[in-house]
Amino acid sequence: MTTPRIKACLLALLGLAAGAAPCAAGTLLVKNAILITMKPGQEKPFVGYLLVGADGKIVSVEAGAPPASLAADSTVDATGEFVAPGFISAHSHLFTGPYRGIGHAETLYGWADALSKLYRHMDAEDVYWCTLHGSVDFLRNGITTAFDFTNSGAIGGVAVGVNEKVPPPTLIPGPYEENQIRAKVDAGLRFIDSIGLPRVGSNEEMIARFGRVYKYAYDTYGNNPLFLKMALSGGLQRAPTKDTAYLEVEVMRKFKVMNHAHFLESPERVPEQQAKFYWYQEAGALGPDFIFAHFIQTNPDILRIAAKAGCSMSWQPTSNSRLASGVADIPLYRAFGIGVSVGLDDQSCTDISDPFQNLRIGLALIRTKYKDAKAMSVYDMLYLHTLASAKVLQIDDKVGSLEPGKFADFLVVDPREPDTGPIHDPLATYVYACGLRNLKEVYVGGRLSVEGTHLLTYDESKLRSEVYSRMARIEQEAAADAARASAVSERSLDLDGCGLAVASMH
Repeated sequence: MTTPRIKACLLALLGLAAGAAPCAAGTLLVKNAILITMKPGQEKPFVGYLLVGADGKIVSVEAGAPPASLAADSTVDATGEFVAPGFISAHSHLFTGPYRGIGHAETLYGWADALSKLYRHMDAEDVYWCTLHGSVDFLRNGITTAFDFTNSGAIGGVAVGVNEKVPPPTLIPGPYEENQIRAKVDAGLRFIDSIGLPRVGSNEEMIARFGRVYKYAYDTYGNNPLFLKMALSGGLQRAPTKDTAYLEVEVMRKFKVMNHAHFLESPERVPEQQAKFYWYQEAGALGPDFIFAHFIQTNPDILRIAAKAGCSMSWQPTSNSRLASGVADIPLYRAFGIGVSVGLDDQSCTDISDPFQNLRIGLALIRTKYKDAKAMSVYDMLYLHTLASAKVLQIDDKVGSLEPGKFADFLVVDPREPDTGPIHDPLATYVYACGLRNLKEVYVGGRLSVEGTHLLTYDESKLRSEVYSRMARIEQEAAADAARASAVSERSLDLDGCGLAVASMH
């Protein structure tokens, strides 16, 4: 690391120690960079400079060398290196950071069941450390902004005897959802926090619970630039009745939040899922504040209605491939006028959560589906994972491209370390030839947050110790649950066998 970068790092750490807001302590000048700005009308990369102000926002982005009169507290010479916007994950579940490899041979519902057998044992402190683990992992991989579906902490009872009724779901006590917000702030990740409406209590109680977390977020972090806003996690994918759609609309209107709903993801139960689309339409949910997550198993009528209402969708190429969910027809959706964003989903179904890999898988899926190399360009794929995602999430005034007035969230990617060869087309080299191995630095708000694989925002030795010890306990508790369920099943079979034997005697 060069001397100016050491200085920038020290300034950042001093800011952390003093409890300062996560923005640059002074001004930063990045010069001689191959700039990929993603600014509309500026599709071609160029060599130039970027200036960051003391508020962590971009002051200027220009071609060529900076004027001799331009002064900055720190200067980074990025000769031969790409400087591009940090990736946006428009769909994420950060609490699953320590759950990689779960349900690796399952489709959506089997994978979700395998995951839930573990995470149902998390308490309020566990979920903080798990979310922190997922957040710093995103940051290290060049994802600087995430839409995060938080875990609601709703768990059901477990039957322990034959014919015993399972008790109704309950919520894990403690600041469960609040801790997930705190973890993202502590990690240094910019985010939208989304919470759901688990079926615990009356509608009034669920709305009040949403309001409590909403108030906590804005009262505690309303002035923190890492916290962008709150949102609703739609739950109609597993909802048994249309009342859920009406309840979600009530929350959207009362709190003026967008709804990002998992929907039409799996090739299982497609007719049932498609029928639920019209529940949302009837309830008045559809509009510019509604994002369909995954949205793979569609039909022309659904697309027509969603597009007319101004809805958007989020596409998770890696996750959809891992779970064998199918391929979202992105060119068709864009032709209908549906806004498209891109996400990394979560570590338990993308594992590495590598945005460069996500770009390439997305390109491969669409080009293979259409049998046409022009079905999606490298620029379009990168646009969807940056500025297009910011537009769908309605935060494009803050992030998504390198433009004056936006947060200086950017990556430094060196195509020479390791060497990818001569650059014939900068965008093609960035998207197709570069990866995490070339990701040299990650800046959030003009502050150096990651250098190589080394995180500068948190003590990873402490994080690792907490996560490993907590996951060991969670796995033990899950194993005890499995053993108890197996014993119940065996007793049930024994009774069935006795019943058959008695019947045969008569």
